[in-house]
Amino acid sequence: MLDPVSPERPGDPALPAPPAPPTRRAIDGVARELLAPLLAARPSPSQWRLVAWDAEQGIQVTLGRGDVMLLVELEARDDARDCFARTERFNVCVRRTFRADQPLGEPERRVVGQLVAMVRAREGALPSLSSAAGGDRPVTSRPSLVREIEVERVLIPEGLGHYYVNPYVGCMIGCEFCYVDERADLSRALEGLPKLPWGRWVDVKINAAEVLRREVREHPPGVVRMSPILTDPYQPLERKFRITRQCLEVLVDAGFVPMVLTRAARIREDFELLARAKAAIVGFSIPTDDDKLRAQFEPGADPIDARIEALEEAHRRGLRTCAVIQPMLPMNVERLVARLAPVVEVVRVDRMYRMDRARALYERAGIPWAAEDAFFERTAKALREGFAARGIRADDLDDLAGTLGVRV
Repeated sequence: MLDPVSPERPGDPALPAPPAPPTRRAIDGVARELLAPLLAARPSPSQWRLVAWDAEQGIQVTLGRGDVMLLVELEARDDARDCFARTERFNVCVRRTFRADQPLGEPERRVVGQLVAMVRAREGALPSLSSAAGGDRPVTSRPSLVREIEVERVLIPEGLGHYYVNPYVGCMIGCEFCYVDERADLSRALEGLPKLPWGRWVDVKINAAEVLRREVREHPPGVVRMSPILTDPYQPLERKFRITRQCLEVLVDAGFVPMVLTRAARIREDFELLARAKAAIVGFSIPTDDDKLRAQFEPGADPIDARIEALEEAHRRGLRTCAVIQPMLPMNVERLVARLAPVVEVVRVDRMYRMDRARALYERAGIPWAAEDAFFERTAKALREGFAARGIRADDLDDLAGTLGVRV
């Protein structure tokens, strides 16, 4: 087919009603049907190969040839948004993994074009993508929903010795600006699940550690990212289910390198476990030093002081540390650099994305000027210069572990 191809803490959201018995997700079968020719392909070593696929935030495919990795993402079709290509049902987005700064060459465009042609030929067999406003998508009167699910895969390769693990799907921290909301809801729509607001549903992978225990015997050790994109690994439900901790225990025992990024100081409960790893990286999303502003954009997340205190403890324990200043919000740059520089080894600086979703937050906070490109460019430059003056590196390649020099 493809050519070279604990008790509840104040401020935590209230926990929902007890979940139903464990279930198997239909979305994996939907994705397998769509991607069947690619999954069955047996390319030669010189051809593009399927590195991994996932169906938790839309449908994603990672293709690789040599050390070039491409992440291809299928989102719900939206003609108002830029993308690589469109099919009847999807926007197709593509970027180089680890080197998103580099444009696609002709070989990369050709192989993605083949993938797009496959999707066009097969998408008609997919379940209907009913919108929340109509169609046959079910509705629910429940304000929130937690499902306990059993999964077949947990450890997802990203290429070049990197993996990621999502202990949960969905996040009850529920930041309103989170750009993964629509992608995750696409997967729920394909599975025939009701639409709920972001932050009001979570799937708990109750057998994740069991599956991961098998997978670490089948894959070579590498860096394993747990990050607050599709799910924060330390969202409030972790104190009940401990799926993140169970997965970390498996990874540490098997010699993998956990890289855990979070907005929650609850990670401190697992610092002793992380310290047992041959290497471990702890990072926090810290978008500003102004906690009143943080509370307007991330009301379900921990205060900035709690995050920085957790970073300080991680640093004292000898863990590798980093900070992700994204999305940049108005801040006192000098003050934030002064607080973070002594306790981190590398930073990533980036802007707010999906401004069509986030602009109302800026208006509500009375800072519409901070939603403009000029603010992001000016603030990023000041942060980079401030950290560089203190000897702290900035990650430009979407590879914090590589910038830290962590290899397995």
